[in-house]
Amino acid sequence: MNWEMKNYDRDYLAFKSGEFGESELITRLLLNRGISSKEEVEKFLNSSENDLLSPFLIENMDEVTERILKAKKNREKVIIYGDYDVDGISAAAYLVIVFRKLGMNVDYYIPNRAHEGVGINSNLIKYLIKRNAGLFITVDTNIGSYEEVMMLKRNNIDIIITDHHRQTEEIKNFNIPTINPKIGNNYPNKNLSGSGVAFKLADAVYEKCGVNKKILYDYLDIVMIGTVADVVPMTDENRFIIKKGLYNLRKTKIKGMKYILNYLRINPNNITTSDVGFYIAPIFNALGRIDNSKMVVEFFIEEDDFKLFSIIEEMKKANKIRRYLEIEIYNEIEEKIQRLNKPKYIFMKSRKWHSGVIGVVCSRISIKYNIPVILVSIKNGYGKASCRSIEGLNIFDMLKETSDKFERFGGHDLAAGFLVSEKYLKEIEIYLKKRLVTANKSNIEKVLYIDSVLNIEQINKSKVLDINRLSPFGLDNQEPNFVDKGIKFISFTKFGVNNRHFKGFIKKNDRIISVIGYNLGHKLKFKNINKKYEIVYTPSFKSVRTDLFIELKLKDFRENRGGQKWQL
Repeated sequence: MNWEMKNYDRDYLAFKSGEFGESELITRLLLNRGISSKEEVEKFLNSSENDLLSPFLIENMDEVTERILKAKKNREKVIIYGDYDVDGISAAAYLVIVFRKLGMNVDYYIPNRAHEGVGINSNLIKYLIKRNAGLFITVDTNIGSYEEVMMLKRNNIDIIITDHHRQTEEIKNFNIPTINPKIGNNYPNKNLSGSGVAFKLADAVYEKCGVNKKILYDYLDIVMIGTVADVVPMTDENRFIIKKGLYNLRKTKIKGMKYILNYLRINPNNITTSDVGFYIAPIFNALGRIDNSKMVVEFFIEEDDFKLFSIIEEMKKANKIRRYLEIEIYNEIEEKIQRLNKPKYIFMKSRKWHSGVIGVVCSRISIKYNIPVILVSIKNGYGKASCRSIEGLNIFDMLKETSDKFERFGGHDLAAGFLVSEKYLKEIEIYLKKRLVTANKSNIEKVLYIDSVLNIEQINKSKVLDINRLSPFGLDNQEPNFVDKGIKFISFTKFGVNNRHFKGFIKKNDRIISVIGYNLGHKLKFKNINKKYEIVYTPSFKSVRTDLFIELKLKDFRENRGGQKWQL
């Protein structure tokens, strides 16, 4: 892994520091994120609801809100249909809550991944007919075929699609009112999550109704969880959604969230996007991937303690099963990779794999080896695939070139999926392998970008608070990485599957500080103790009950190199 740090002319950095009214350290972090004017600094550091764009800039929003208000006026049954990942579940729960607050007759349907698969099916149609549904609203998902559209139309059910995935030509031809920021050129923010799109829809409906929008912001912690889980860029409107959502968790209106935070031992006053992404989202995802996502929507809505405890127990059980299945699949793939000679990509398939967990494994393998990965679970005559790619290699466009063979497909540039009949699977495999070879002929060495030199002896609570003003961190606003040298490891213990991670203490001169290294366990040996290292790290706060201490998240380390000079 290469380490790179952008250097600035001293006079330029001093000038910008004066212009921004910030320290040279914070100025460097802002410049590294492409923020170069005082106005941009103010908007980035102090995002508020004033930065939100009008929801009516999104194509079809007027038409869609009129139809929803008609349903409200006539007391029609409205069914929210969500995808079964965290983003889809969050979007569904949010709309159910805020629409019910308007007095609408709203219910929801989340398909069971294991028993129903994807798409509109007979179970859903029976449910809609039984409920006498008049309006069907999708969140975080589209309708995959003309036949599915006709199944709804034949039963006199109107359709509204809300989604944030890239559209295919077939879907465009359905002529269904669609709310998707990626459609048209009017809406500048193309990077909303599915739950973010649901928020914009609710925003428009409340505006048309002329009612106070406070309730929309009060429940933004639900939207925040979906937004963080879907790994969208943490810029523009997403910054406000995430910051407000994290703040809401301090006094959340969602009763179940209080219990989950307590179970996970997360201090709501110090919660970060990492806590949401690594601890909260997976426990919600587990039920959808293994069992029943509908229960997670109930978790967000339910007020009865006994029912909430039952749901949380089911979440815990599903999470244990999910982890076990992930470990099994991950280890199987790792074993196969070791027999390959530096693969440029991975395409693997199996009848044994659970389709609900291959996406997580896919991501881990892709990140570890910095290569595209496609994993396919085969069941009942169909192959269900999760695809992850690397910067500069658009997997969605590759799938689009052969989309006529898929039952359905969708996703983003670097993360996508497809469902294909087994009779076409071999053909798809040959095509994708060929494309991946030609598109990725050479190894792309991973680069670790460093923001600045920062001596660990200078780290204190005030400094970390100052750095955290740039949060929330994530895609397009990565955690700031700092470099220091002359570091000794004085103790450590390894943990996690196959001892992938470690935690312990490092020392420089008289300063001793706690560290944690995710996915770095293989690099640290007991013989490393007392050697001197250069480290790349991010400082963060760690809570233990009411105590707050500083922990450094190590991103990489190597023995001191005399030749490389880092600019102070």
